[in-house]
Amino acid sequence: MIAMKKIVVAWLTLALFFGLATVVSANEMETLDLEIELHPDGSGTVTETRDMTLDEGTEMYIVMENLGGARITDFQVSDAGEPLTFVEDWDLDWSREQKAGKYGIVETDNGQELVWGIGAYGQHLYTVTYTLTDMVRQLEDGQGMNWRFFNGSGNINPEKVSIVVSGPVAFTAENTKIWGFGFEGEVYLQDGDLVGWSNEPIRDNGHITLLMQFTEPLFSPTSNQELTLSEQEAKAKENSSYNSGSQGMSPTDIVLAIVFGSVALLIVAFIVMVVVLRRRAVKKAEPLVVGKNREQMNEGAYYREVPYTKGPMKNVHFLLQEVNMGSFEDYFSAYILKWLKEGHITHRTETTGKIFKRDNDQFVLATTKLAKDVDALERRFFNVVVEAAGDDGVLEDDEIKKWSKTNYKTLETLKSDLKTTSKKYLFAEGYLYRQEVKFMGGLTAMVTKGTEEGEKLFDHLVQFRNYLKDFSLLDERVVKEVSLWEDLLIWASLYGITEEVAKQLETFYPEFIEQSQISFTDIYVAHLFISSMNSGYSSGVSAASRGGGGGTSFGGGGGSFGGGGGGAR
Repeated sequence: MIAMKKIVVAWLTLALFFGLATVVSANEMETLDLEIELHPDGSGTVTETRDMTLDEGTEMYIVMENLGGARITDFQVSDAGEPLTFVEDWDLDWSREQKAGKYGIVETDNGQELVWGIGAYGQHLYTVTYTLTDMVRQLEDGQGMNWRFFNGSGNINPEKVSIVVSGPVAFTAENTKIWGFGFEGEVYLQDGDLVGWSNEPIRDNGHITLLMQFTEPLFSPTSNQELTLSEQEAKAKENSSYNSGSQGMSPTDIVLAIVFGSVALLIVAFIVMVVVLRRRAVKKAEPLVVGKNREQMNEGAYYREVPYTKGPMKNVHFLLQEVNMGSFEDYFSAYILKWLKEGHITHRTETTGKIFKRDNDQFVLATTKLAKDVDALERRFFNVVVEAAGDDGVLEDDEIKKWSKTNYKTLETLKSDLKTTSKKYLFAEGYLYRQEVKFMGGLTAMVTKGTEEGEKLFDHLVQFRNYLKDFSLLDERVVKEVSLWEDLLIWASLYGITEEVAKQLETFYPEFIEQSQISFTDIYVAHLFISSMNSGYSSGVSAASRGGGGGTSFGGGGGSFGGGGGGAR
């Protein structure tokens, strides 16, 4: 039935999208800090710190249902450090004034609700603490905690979330596997704890669920669960971005799928027709020529100077990407050479080992901050180097690899922003523009086109690469222009051909190395460091799905215990 449910959910989602209005709550939660201390017996003390602004309702409440037999003890609440008073018999009908300064527990048909009075409207910093038994359970071949700490449905959802889970012994990659579900964020093992955070606000259909599996007997749980570690993991990952699976369909599923499939085929046929007609209309409007076609337009043509000098080189990234050049890695290499030229970093080789000697290439930082007048995006690139280098200001390839594995989403954001800022600039400064074209009567499409200035810039970018690759032309440059070679090498990085150009330069002008801040070794080492960065990034992406920490999954989290629903009322 899983496959059929996905089909039905897809149709219901469309109906809900078009048919429901968004409900906006006046109450807000800026941050939610979760601290969970797991105890040797498998119980856990949860501390929630909620930074909130409230102007509606009389009380806050947390729904505690689906606890799987776990019990709540030691429930306490404070507001800005002032403890609230526990009330044995909580009355939901009390006024806001009567509930102020008090907290209690409400029994429900399916569990309990932890409640406390809002007090005066405005800013509040609530600290809610409670202990739950049986958070960690004994499985057939290990131990695990699969717990939902917050449910976004109908709740006051936080803009930012931080998570720390500690235990009686240090959690390490050897004894602990971790996953996060229900929110866009990251979870890692750090200094013996699980640490995590959100990258986006918690959505109304989101939640905060953690799965921790312990392959060693770190706890002495009092509760058992008839599951293996792999079964628990598979159940949690259902409908998540960590994996995708399929299950068999019943005859009823098949019939319904055929019905929906027939409708889908009609929709697809219509979409294909729209796409074909749209493509014809766009082609007729003569859009910006990109890819191989742009290269063929400029075959045999040369532009002998740096093609863009009106601003930072990031401005032309979008155009370079349209001819499969100027990748994120190319830009990072170019920035490294630029920083070497400007003296912000230097390259050195350090020999280590007494018997088996080894040369370690390092980049030494001369500063930890670029000047404020330097392009903001370039400063963000430089900050990657600063953070990876650490306190000693010396960057080695294993450090950039390790940093990239942990901070791979930072690199993803930087890559996305590189393209976005470049594209915005080209449109804002009149290099590109959009034209609306009509097709099928009333439908419209937006076509990206180049202005006269934009077309010229695009051609020069391609022609300059032709020039750099034609080494016979490079040899024409006279001695008085040698000071420009560093800039040419930096731009060669954007085309991914720095090493080729450098080898030719070494052949016909070996004296260059005596005058330049950039050596041929620097170029090679920069390439190695970028390779290490890529390796770390790839490891970070793949580690998340294996339970080694990393990005969380918005979906999934099945089989978890816990509550976390609630809000204000």
